[in-house]
Amino acid sequence: MEIAPGIHHFDTGPFNWYVLEEGGRLTLVDAGFPAHYSVFRKGIRSLGRELKDVEAILLTHSHADHTGFAERLRKETKAPVFVHSADLAAIGKVLQLPWWGLLSNAWRPYIATMLLTATVNGIFTMPFIINARTFGDGDVLDVPGRPRVLHAPGHTPGEVAFYLPERKVLISGDTLLTRNLMTGELGNRRFSFHPGTVGSTAHTRRPELRVLVERIDLFRSGRAKAAAAEGGGCLLHAGGAEDPAFR
Repeated sequence: MEIAPGIHHFDTGPFNWYVLEEGGRLTLVDAGFPAHYSVFRKGIRSLGRELKDVEAILLTHSHADHTGFAERLRKETKAPVFVHSADLAAIGKVLQLPWWGLLSNAWRPYIATMLLTATVNGIFTMPFIINARTFGDGDVLDVPGRPRVLHAPGHTPGEVAFYLPERKVLISGDTLLTRNLMTGELGNRRFSFHPGTVGSTAHTRRPELRVLVERIDLFRSGRAKAAAAEGGGCLLHAGGAEDPAFR
């Protein structure tokens, strides 16, 4: 499903990942769990595209629900995997999730369902990722879509969002969550920046973080719309060119 110009989303429940399309070339942003690979293959075929059209794989962070089929796709397409330098070591290890928080709350029905979903979708068979390339804060990536990197550490040290200025779209990764992970309920949007970077003096000195906060405020105010926002990996799409945060 095209949810913004040249940005596609395929249904894998609350585990969101995206395909950017530009001139017939594709960039994958995040990679769900390993079993979501079949959804990806079917999805790009519906666009009239094939594996040979994939030119890059971008990761918002190192958690396993975002890296699942990245290594398989890298091997099959030779497309490079990109991740923030602060998460490079983590993607070289398996089973990257906040296990203490998950297992200590496994008695909760929604958490138990999430753990079962992860198991069924191959988390314990995931390979680690090798030969990844790194990006840094503020980089504009020379891949289809040309997203700009906004480093937003906290959820992981290398958590990022990707901003596509020409399309007025922000792919937030897990910097913005729309679901209560304890209960599964949708509701108020939760910002997952580290407290030391948001609303602090350090934050105000970093314009790229301030812009991200403005975009979230824009979303809360109703002047931007969210697509595929049920969970993490939210995508924000500006309502119009007059929205100052998206200029």
